[in-house]
Amino acid sequence: MGRETKNKSFHIWIEDIWEEIEVQIYGIIGAIIFFCVIYLTFQPTWMTPVFDLFRKLNYLYSNF
Repeated sequence: MGRETKNKSFHIWIEDIWEEIEVQIYGIIGAIIFFCVIYLTFQPTWMTPVFDLFRKLNYLYSNF
């Protein structure tokens, strides 16, 4: 009886941790989508240097 209780509480603990990880992943994906929508909608000038940096980095790593 005690063994089942320990396994059940351990399972609940693992589920709680996984739920927190899942929330973080959804938050990161949501932030990326949000900034993509803002960029595609308004195309602010302050984002141009960021994309230029990504292009330069892509050219640097694509040569290897």
